[in-house]
Formats: sequence, structure tokens, C-alpha cells
Amino acid sequence: MKELILEMPTMYADHHVLKVREALEGLKGIEEAYASSAWKKLMISYEEKSIKPAEIEKALTKAGYPPGEGATPILVTASSDLKRDPQWEKLGNRVTETNQKDLEMSGQSRR
Repeated sequence: MKELILEMPTMYADHHVLKVREALEGLKGIEEAYASSAWKKLMISYEEKSIKPAEIEKALTKAGYPPGEGATPILVTASSDLKRDPQWEKLGNRVTETNQKDLEMSGQSRR
């Protein structure tokens, strides 16, 4: 029994873990697969006579989860001049209005 540990940068949520496990289910020779979206790692125990690491990686890539490639999607990259939502100016003024009934129910109106 061999063990293979793969970096899975595009497996960043629990539903991705399920998809990765589904991709490995049909492969002969896989004994056990432990996937962590928190650590973005996949640990596989496999029988080396039945399957090769390249075949495992090919199945994962076909499922849309290439090992060691890609990155967690980031909607906005941080920069020193970006302090708020870049869409702020495009969306116009945002105004919130406090309802008096809400204040009364929360007890905040007595302050």
C-alpha cells in the first residue's frame, strides 16, 4: 500500500471535497482518500499494482481539480490604495435608515 499526498489549491470548499471524492470513487486500486478543504490537501492510500499516481492525477484533472495547479479565487486583490469595495462609486450612495420600532424593541431608544 502506497500513500500519495497532493496539493489541491482549487479544493477550497466542502462541496469541492465531495466532487474530488466522486472523481476517485470509480478508480480501481484506491483504498482510502482523505480530502481537506481547509488545508487544500488530498491524501490517498492506493495499491501500486492497480493504479499509478499519474492516473489518479489525470482523473482529478478531468474532474476539474488539477493537483498543484490554480489558486483559490480572489474577487479583489489587496493593494495599499484600495481601502473599500471597488464598486462603491459605481453603485451610488448607500443610505440606511433606522426604523423607530426596531429601536424601541431593542431598547436602544432609551439611551
